[in-house]
Amino acid sequence: MKIKGIGGEFGLIERIKKNVRLFSKDVILGIGDDSAVLKYGKKYLLLKTDMLVQDVHFSLKHSTPEQIGARAIEQNVSDIASMGGLPKYALVSLALPKNTEVDFVDRLYRGINKKSGKYKISVVGGDLSQSSKVVVGIFLAGFVENKYLALRSGARISDLVFCSGDAGKSAVGLELLKNNKKGKSIKKHLEPCARLDLARKLAKIGINSMIDISDGIASEIGHICHESKVGAVIYADKIPMSKNTINDAKKLNKNPLDFALYGGEDFELVFTADKSKLKQLKKYDVKVIGKIVDKKYGIKLVKNNKEFRLKSGFDHFK
Repeated sequence: MKIKGIGGEFGLIERIKKNVRLFSKDVILGIGDDSAVLKYGKKYLLLKTDMLVQDVHFSLKHSTPEQIGARAIEQNVSDIASMGGLPKYALVSLALPKNTEVDFVDRLYRGINKKSGKYKISVVGGDLSQSSKVVVGIFLAGFVENKYLALRSGARISDLVFCSGDAGKSAVGLELLKNNKKGKSIKKHLEPCARLDLARKLAKIGINSMIDISDGIASEIGHICHESKVGAVIYADKIPMSKNTINDAKKLNKNPLDFALYGGEDFELVFTADKSKLKQLKKYDVKVIGKIVDKKYGIKLVKNNKEFRLKSGFDHFK
C-alpha cells in the first residue's frame, strides 16, 4: 500500500501516532499538534522539528542561501508561536552534496544567525551529513506559561474562527516563480515571517485554540476540528487577502481564494475564541472568518450564499 492510499501525509501521521508509545508521565502532548508539550516546572517545554528540502520546499534557482536559512528558523518559530510560546534553543542539521561550496554554508548560517538573533534563539549544536540535495533540519525548543498554552484541541461550539494578516500570499508568490512571472507576493514567499508577537498577545487574551496556516486554511481548520471534535462554517468572503495577493493571483488567471484555502506556505494564524473576546481582538490584525459548530454538521465553506464541503489543503504525499 502506498502512502497516498492511507490518506496521504496526515493519514501517515495518524498511523505513526498509533504505533508510538510514551514512557514518561511528563508528556502533556506528543504527536498531533504544532509542537510537543512536556511538563517543565511552572512552565511547559515545547519541542518542534521541521525540515527544508531542496526542490520540495525551496529551489536554488529562486532562493539565496540567506533566505533558505532564514526561512528554516521562521517556519519553526511559527509552530512554537502557534502554541502560545517563545522559542529558546535550536539544533541545526544539514545534509549537503559533496561539492557544496563553503561560502554557501557561510551564507546559509548568515540567514540562520540573523533570525536567531531576532528571536533571541541560541543555536547550541546540530549534525552534518552528505546528501544528493540540500536539506536543512531545525530542532527548536521553547517555553510557554501553563495558562497561555494554545492547542488545536480547545475549540468549542459557538466559538468564532479568526484568521490573521494576508492569507494566500506565499502560495501566490511560489506560483509566480514557477511561471516566471513578477509580483510583490514573491518576496512574501521567499522571506516569510512568523507571527510570534501577535500569537503571544492572542494567548494572553485567552483564545481557545490556535494553529499556523503553513498547509493552507482548509487543512488547518480541519486539524482544529479533528482534534476538538467539532465542525466549522467558513465564509469565503471573510478570508483576509491583500490587494497584492489578489492582483498577483489574477496574473496567473487563478482564484486568489484557492491559494488562501489550499496553497499553504503561509505563517499566518487561524484561531478560535469565545464571542466575549471579540472587542479585545478587534485591535489586532485579525478577522472573523467563520464559526465553530457541532461535529455532525461537518466542515463547510459558504460561498455566494451556497454551502460546499471544505476540501483538505496541501499534502506532501497527494
